[in-house]
Amino acid sequence: MGRSMEHQELIQRILGGDSRAFGQLVEHYRHMVFTVCMRVLRDREDAEEAAQDAFVKAFQNLQRFAGQSKFSTWLYTIAYRCAVTRGRRRKPATQPLDEVNAEHQSGAGMAGNPQEELQHHLSRALGRLSPEDASILSLYHLEEQSVEEIVTITGLGASNVKVRLMRARRKLETVLRAELGDEAEALLLKDG
Repeated sequence: MGRSMEHQELIQRILGGDSRAFGQLVEHYRHMVFTVCMRVLRDREDAEEAAQDAFVKAFQNLQRFAGQSKFSTWLYTIAYRCAVTRGRRRKPATQPLDEVNAEHQSGAGMAGNPQEELQHHLSRALGRLSPEDASILSLYHLEEQSVEEIVTITGLGASNVKVRLMRARRKLETVLRAELGDEAEALLLKDG
């Protein structure tokens, strides 16, 4: 059974009152919904609350999902907008100095696991991009959303998404080269 058929069946079960079916959808999408919110908000607590808000709104509006787009696109649109709304309402975040030191030292203990080290550097580099750039890169490369789907999610025009995607890749490359030096070349060649 294809993913969209499976989700349509789950949606019908949810609309019929099966709350466990909604739990299955939440479980399937919770990581990426959180990631979308985290890329916009850059604060774990705010991102968790925005993700929770997104799932609540999705549940409340599920009967409005017409199936004209993929369910994931519809859900990520809600998550993105919840995160943007929460970001507008909050005060600018500051990071305590002891957290900065702990974050800096956390990278030192990963030398034994190249995959963890790669994830760490990539996550830090994405954190140095604007929330919009990090979100677009995450949606396109990590969640494999198309440009058209990102247009739906963000409300930006297609040409704007393409330009932002190109610029964000360049910025990410610059940040990775600055952080990793020659090691960035191997990472960038893998992605190319």
